[in-house]
Formats: sequence, structure tokens, C-alpha cells
Amino acid sequence: MAAVPAPPEPLTADEQRMLAQGKHEALAQLLAQSGRHAVAGWVLEQIWEFAGACEHYARAGRPLDALRAAIELGRSDVLDRIIAVFTAADADTRQQAAALLQRKGRHADAARMLALGDHDPEARARALVRAGDRLGAARVLAEADRVREALAVLEPLPERHGPTLQLAAELSWELGDAEAAVRRAQAAIRAGGVDRAALGRLLARGLGALGHDLAAQIVLQSHGPANSRGEAPPTAPVPARFQVRASLPASFSGAAYEGIDRVTLAEVEIHLLLAELQEGGSADPAVQDALEAFHRRALAAAALEHPAIRGIVQFDARAGILILPHEAGSNLRALIRPPGMPLARARALVAFLLEGLAAAHLRGLVHGSLLPAQLVCDAAGRPLLGPFGADAIAGLIATRTGALEELLTITAPEVRAGATPTAASDIYSVAALLVALVAGNLGGAAPEARALVEDALADDPAKRPDAAALLARMRRRVADLRDLSMSTEPIRQDPTVMSDDSGLAGHGVVVEAAPGWDDIALDALLAADVPALQPVLDRQGRRVALAAWPEGCRRLADDVPFIQLAPMAIVDALPVEAAAAVRARLTAGAWVVTPAGEWMLALDELLTR
Repeated sequence: MAAVPAPPEPLTADEQRMLAQGKHEALAQLLAQSGRHAVAGWVLEQIWEFAGACEHYARAGRPLDALRAAIELGRSDVLDRIIAVFTAADADTRQQAAALLQRKGRHADAARMLALGDHDPEARARALVRAGDRLGAARVLAEADRVREALAVLEPLPERHGPTLQLAAELSWELGDAEAAVRRAQAAIRAGGVDRAALGRLLARGLGALGHDLAAQIVLQSHGPANSRGEAPPTAPVPARFQVRASLPASFSGAAYEGIDRVTLAEVEIHLLLAELQEGGSADPAVQDALEAFHRRALAAAALEHPAIRGIVQFDARAGILILPHEAGSNLRALIRPPGMPLARARALVAFLLEGLAAAHLRGLVHGSLLPAQLVCDAAGRPLLGPFGADAIAGLIATRTGALEELLTITAPEVRAGATPTAASDIYSVAALLVALVAGNLGGAAPEARALVEDALADDPAKRPDAAALLARMRRRVADLRDLSMSTEPIRQDPTVMSDDSGLAGHGVVVEAAPGWDDIALDALLAADVPALQPVLDRQGRRVALAAWPEGCRRLADDVPFIQLAPMAIVDALPVEAAAAVRARLTAGAWVVTPAGEWMLALDELLTR
């Protein structure tokens, strides 16, 4: 027993004599009759009469002392009654009581104490874990919406404990990991002793999310005709958010699938980054650290919302699930083919990548993995930077001939030697991409392209230009629009063939600025560095060649209240001279929504007004 504290209040000389004579019980009775219950409890505590001490401390309004005596008494009924007293106590007093219980090794009772108020759920969960109740700890965290932490408390999962496996399946489902939810629900059903109807519905949802709708319906028919409320199960699986439709080549590691977001109806890419690892390997701390590093950089870059950086729908680092919006174009690797791309077109593609890199480098973000197989193109044919930080999981990628070839030709030499990627290594990779696009193969020779980026390919990172400097070099005007032709596919919009004496040549949409446009505003608009403007391909005086709109683009109808819908920040980003002229001419028809859902200003509409 711990040392008894000093009496709550001083004793008189007569009271001290009674103590010295061993008359503790008589003294306690006298003290109680005079209303001094706290001292009476202290007196009885001297002779280990904890039951009486506990009662007197409770009457005196000293719950902490009463709890100390109840712990020493060791009777569960008394302890339960004293813990209930703390319902009316303040949070600080309950916290002290929980700490006392934990010091005495009564962790389950400490968790009960913390459950009486709005205390930190992690503290309650820790107490339950120390008490050996991992399932209870996980439920506490799950109720506090700390789903990932709740699942971590349950691991490693037991092989045959139905309630634990069922909770793990439910938590996996909440995290969006349909595969783990299915696997754990099946294990829980095999373990028995749990709600089979609820597990059947969960299993059906998971199978439906993975695209196995028929299997989901079979599960619903075979696992329990009714739930705990006597309700019949539904006749079709409740759809999950993401439905897998087809497999895709893995760009990062593991496996990849094409699917649809059943909430937004948008097409998505589902990357299971840990699919190639055994379950034990996925729990390796080094693997989790790598995924967390990838997660932090990817979300930080996506938060920039730059049009050259792919967005992220969902990234669960612990489960190794990365979900990206699906892009309509092919990856950049498919564009590296003989006989090679015209330099002007390759320079335009690389310039768009550099715009995103410049914005990211300015905030200290490094991409680290500019491999062409990981860079896909949008519906307009523009290459997009994939999630930043994929280099952190390079060790998870199984050896593939294509990936190895890209690593050897696109990655900076210092990174191949084991150094950490930097902004300078990103610049090297972009320059190598330009050369590969023009050469038509990885590692090929393209003297004109190489001369343009010779310093960016320097072995010494310090001698390479930064993204802004290289971007300015990529933005040179072209003399012949035919150099920009991407393919022989049909033009999505009726183009004007430019081959007259105006100096414009190639394919595009030609408009002539209306007389109301003064030269200063026109020059400012056409030189504006705003990605959301319809691209200007060439210009000769007041005649302008504009990129044709791809198939699937939609203009707003004339009666649409565009002021409430359109992102007016695009207009605000224009130079002052151009912004005023654009606002004066702005109509609903001047706004175009691309197939990717991006808003753009239509110069073919604005310049003619």
C-alpha cells in the first residue's frame, strides 16, 4: 500500500491522544458525528479499514481519496460505485482519477473513467490496450472517426476471432480499401460467432466495388435472410464509391485499374501500390515510411491546383491506395516513337510540363520521377505531371525492362548514383524527355533538340538552369504552324487552312480582332501567360491563329448566369490592360468547359466582339 497522505485538517490534542491509544474507530465515529467525514476517512485509512474510509471520503466530497481507498479495498462493487461518482466531477478531476487508476495497473477502469467525459479518445484507447482489450480500443477510436488508427490497434489480426475480424473489415471499408474489406469479411464469416447478415452485406458491397456484381448478388442470397432488426437484405448490392472496370498497366508499383467514381460519375484510375507485396511486407515500417513520404509530397503538389499537375481523388498511404482522375490521352511514352516529333511540338509539350515544375519548385517541391510512362496526356494532348514523390516508392517496383530503360535514359546521373532527387534532377529529366521526343526513341540522338537543352543535361547539377529559365527558352515563337501538328487525326473543329499571304501557315482557327480592340489591350491579351486562355498558335498583326477546340468541349448557353458559375479569377489574372477589355466583352459564350471539366476563355469569341 502507498503511504497515506497527511490528514485533510489538523487534529486536536485529544484526537491525537486517541490515535496514540489505538482508538481509531471511536475517533472516526466522533469525527463523523461532527461532520468531519474527510478526517474520519483518513483515520480509518490508518488501520486499513478501507470500506469505511471510502464511504467517509465520498460523503466529504473527496472523490479522489475515495477512489484511492476503493482501489486498496479491491471490491469491484465498491469501485464501480465510486467511479460513478465522477460523473459529476470536472474533466481535470477525472483525468487525475484515470492517472491514479493507471498507476495502480487498473487500465480498464481508467478507460471507464475517461469514458465519463469528453476526454481524448487516444488516451482511452491506450488504457484499453494496456488492459488487453484491443477490440474495445479500436471501437473507441472508430467512434471518434479515427478509422486508420483504429485499424492499426487491431493489427496483427487474429486468425479466428470473429468480432475483431468483422470490425477490421468495416474499418477497411470506411478507408476505401474494398479488397481488404472483402478479405477480412470472408475471414470473419469463417471464424463464426458474429453477425453473418451484416458481414454478408459488407462482403457484397466490397465485391460490387471490385466489379464482381454477380458474386455480390450470390453473397446476398446466401448469407442470412434478415438482419438484426428482422429486415430482409436488399436484392442488389449497395454500390461502393469506386467500381473497377478494367485493368491498366501499372505506372508506379503494384497493380492499376480503370474504374468509375459512383459518386461523381467521373472515370478514375485506381492504383494498388502494395499489390505486389505479401501482407507481411506491406506492414514493414520502411514500406510505410516510403508511402507516407510519397503521400506528403503528392498532396502538397496537388494542392497547387496547377493545370499541368494531376489532381488526386484519394490517397490512403497506409493501405497503399492511390486514386487519380482518369485522363483521356495516352502516356508520354507512347509519343516517343520513330521518326520522332517536330522540335516545335516537343518544345510546346515540354513547356507545359515546365510550367507545373516551375510552380512546384518555387514552393520547394521536387517531382523526382519524371518517367514518360508515368506522364499521361489530357484530352487536349497536354502532358501532365503525375503525383510528386513517386521516387520514394521506387524500391517497391518490380524490375521491368521498360522501366529500367526509362530510368537509365531519363533520370539524372546523380540520382542514378543514389542521390536524393532535387529540382536540378527534375530539369535534367525534362531535357532528356525533349531529346527523346524529337529523336523518337529513348537515348536517341537529336542534335537540334540537344543543342537547345545542352546545359540542362550537364552532369554537374549546379550548371543546369532552373525551371523558369528553361521555360522561357521553350516558349520561342514558331514560324510554321505545320510544325505543331500532332497527328493525322481529324480536326475536332472546322479549321481554317492558313496558306495565304498573311504569313500564317498550318492548321488552326483564324480570327481577326474586331475594330474595337485597341493594340495595347490586344497585345496584352495575346501575350498573357494564363493557362486557361484558348492557346494562341501564331499571330500576324490583328489576324490570330488559335488552337481548335477538341471534341467534347462545350460552350455555355447564352442564357446561363455565367457570373455565378464561371471562375472569374481567370479574368482577374489577366494583365490590367487586357482584363478591362475582356470584362467589357464577356458573355456566356466566351466560356468553354473542356472534357476534363476545366474552364477556359474562348478567344475565338472574345476577339470578334
